[in-house]
Amino acid sequence: MLKTAHIAAYPSKYLELFQVPKDGNQDTLREFVNAIKRLTGPNGIQFRSADDRNKFKGDALEILSEIFFTIFNADPAMGLTDYAPITLDEDYGVDAKGLNATGDLAMVQVKFRGNHSDPSTFPTYAEISRTFASGVIQQGLDPSKDKTLFVFTTADDVTHQCHTVFGNKLVVVNYAVIQRAIDNNRNFWALAYEKVKEYIEYHCGSYSI
Repeated sequence: MLKTAHIAAYPSKYLELFQVPKDGNQDTLREFVNAIKRLTGPNGIQFRSADDRNKFKGDALEILSEIFFTIFNADPAMGLTDYAPITLDEDYGVDAKGLNATGDLAMVQVKFRGNHSDPSTFPTYAEISRTFASGVIQQGLDPSKDKTLFVFTTADDVTHQCHTVFGNKLVVVNYAVIQRAIDNNRNFWALAYEKVKEYIEYHCGSYSI
């Protein structure tokens, strides 16, 4: 069962988000991002603040991240096993952790971007440095190991400084990588929907799907 607790905040909206294809739309990453933008737009959910609106965007992608790594956990380039979200009271730059293909502990930072091709919105060195520092200090990350700093993002890339400083430690699961794996992948989306539905049925007893 999924471990990301964000689902309980807006169960019907998250179920709607993962129920694709719908209304003739294809089951693609682009549609998923557009659906998040619709839900957080003027005619979407009425959030109390801009911070709550931005949090929903990030939380939605964190749910997709857990499903993605759970389904593709054996991929040698980007797979993670034992995926575990970091609780809010422990989140100082790390969204989740897991074990990479060589069995080493790895940290995950999730970054939603509405316009994947805009370089000005790419995750920055300052943001990823927080993930690395928090991983080492709080989570026991070994700073000498490669492929231990994962960025799961709907941006095309992270900034150049990230690649320069972190080198082989960095694994960027970007828009193109996610897209190739899940676009028009009916099995993926069916499993994703069932995982979200299962979580809601178990944890949101008073909610009727």
